Amino acid sequence: MARKILGLMALLLCLTGLSGCVFSSVEEMYALPKSSEAYVNLQAKINEEKGNAEYIAPLSGENRQTIQLVDVDGDGTQEAVAFFRDAQADAPLKIVFFRQDEDGEYQPWARIEGVGTEIESIDYLELCEPAGCEILVSWQVNASVRDLVGYAVKDGQPVEILRSGYGDYLAADLDRDGQEELVLTQPGGDSPGNWKVEYYDGLEGRMDLISATPLSAGAAEIHTWTAGLLADEVPALFVTSYYGKEDLITDVFCLGDQGLENIALSGDTHRSGDIYHYYAGVHPADMNGDGITEVPVAQSVPAYGTSTAGEFWWLHWMAYRSDGTSVQVLTTYHSGDGWYLEIPDDWTGAFSMCRQENSATGVRNVLFAQGVELAAEEEDEGEDNTSDAQPQTFLAISTLMGADRGELAQLGSRFILSSDSTTIFAGEFFDGWDCGLDEESLRQRFHLNAGTWSYSH
Repeated sequence: MARKILGLMALLLCLTGLSGCVFSSVEEMYALPKSSEAYVNLQAKINEEKGNAEYIAPLSGENRQTIQLVDVDGDGTQEAVAFFRDAQADAPLKIVFFRQDEDGEYQPWARIEGVGTEIESIDYLELCEPAGCEILVSWQVNASVRDLVGYAVKDGQPVEILRSGYGDYLAADLDRDGQEELVLTQPGGDSPGNWKVEYYDGLEGRMDLISATPLSAGAAEIHTWTAGLLADEVPALFVTSYYGKEDLITDVFCLGDQGLENIALSGDTHRSGDIYHYYAGVHPADMNGDGITEVPVAQSVPAYGTSTAGEFWWLHWMAYRSDGTSVQVLTTYHSGDGWYLEIPDDWTGAFSMCRQENSATGVRNVLFAQGVELAAEEEDEGEDNTSDAQPQTFLAISTLMGADRGELAQLGSRFILSSDSTTIFAGEFFDGWDCGLDEESLRQRFHLNAGTWSYSH
């Protein structure tokens, strides 16, 4: 696992000294009312190293502090890491590591220099060696070009173990050897939407390219990606990319006989079938708590009545096996306003939905109905589709955010599903189709998520 950088408040630094601390800015360092001897020593050494340069910090990633502490060499003592930019130098970007000597004073230990305008990110990963960690730096060469370079520090000297352009990258232990590998996305050809994924593993002190495999045809930039487990407990990488104007598509990668393989890819279409609408606000996740990562696939559900949304989507969550087969484990509807509903397996047949909202009162109703409305031309033909032409509303879930939400939650046969200091979620059943749920079973299937819906008076 990567070495985690420990962030503490500046005041805590005064009480505990330097061990385990990260400074958010040099200005805060000078504002401290009292400093430990080690801190004063480090501050002086950093200022000496700075010279005419300016202090900077990585732009993205988990490690974005101006000064960081990390055990690079694996000896149990953390080195301090500082970042500088000198626009007049041939290599304007500089990362300096400071190590404590036998007297406990910090001394410059190693320097890494780079060409570019910014340090996009820095990660500390266990890639090649069993002790200590390697340093992975993304140098921003210009607005459109970034170089990913990996370094191992040996006897105070950085040794380059990887260099590549890239679109995105992720570290994960896919071969279960206790050390992480790197996965990079790269443009796979001249035409847009033709990306490939490269797999690098540590061999003899270097990160070597082992294999490359394509993303889905038409996949654009990556939206999210994460490591997880398949249904047969094989480590896998789940990559969700933008696909078209409103959709997302998920590719699933694991190690096979030929290296990294995209097991979700269809040989006929050259893309994954795991597509869902962007608005749902979801990504591959362990939805049922079994430790396996499931992948969402969308099923379109039509609107009925005076709905403010023209179409809805139910998500079938699929658990993959390493041979590329998959099984559906549950179905959900995600509202986009802070909640989702597990759809019962015995809800069979045609369904439609309706959304009604009033931003002035802070009310949104989502209605579920069995059956679908016929198009006007079908009704004119006089076909005997009465049951399909008249959707039967059987359930409403309401999001109440207005000042009178407490009173609104009591209207009709509503009952409260969940509430907090600003929002009440209420359910209501209607006569008609028996959906097989009652108040308690609906509460068990109703879940809150990180999404929110705001309104203005």
